[in-house]
Amino acid sequence: MNSFKEFDEILSIDKQHLFMMKLGGKTIELESYHREIAHIKLHSGVPQTINGQFNIARNMALYTFFFYSLGSEVQLKTYTIIEHALRIKANRQDLMLRQLLIKANQKNWLCDARFRHIKEPDLDNHYCGSLPKVLPQLRNESAHGVPPLVWDCVGHIEKCADLVNQLFVVPRKISCH
Repeated sequence: MNSFKEFDEILSIDKQHLFMMKLGGKTIELESYHREIAHIKLHSGVPQTINGQFNIARNMALYTFFFYSLGSEVQLKTYTIIEHALRIKANRQDLMLRQLLIKANQKNWLCDARFRHIKEPDLDNHYCGSLPKVLPQLRNESAHGVPPLVWDCVGHIEKCADLVNQLFVVPRKISCH
């Protein structure tokens, strides 16, 4: 169970990270963690409202260094960002996440090859095809009291960025030559 941190512990790495390092062998230190999160960005074609919320999620992810349990809240935040971005893209405020993901697949807005975690994407977009079932379920579990054990909230930030970046057109740079 989590407890309220003592004042002198506020700026220390969360002990849960130390435990996870022993289990998984991955060392975490603040500067490299910040650098890793800083490299995950939305492109300039993504609406500012989405970009602002995404930056909140990135900051939350950064602060998991000090408070590990915030990771499940980061995960939930990425789901709400995805849903908001899909509503903007579809121009449909009335649709729920599952329906929005189905529409995104029908309109070919999403492609497995544009997700960095998929090393060998298939042409049938099986990953994207699974999202209408998987994502709402994960979001609902997270929102309604089934907090997941989050090993790496950076992965959630990456997947969120990869999905959202596919929904909006990257502005072309105009050249006079």
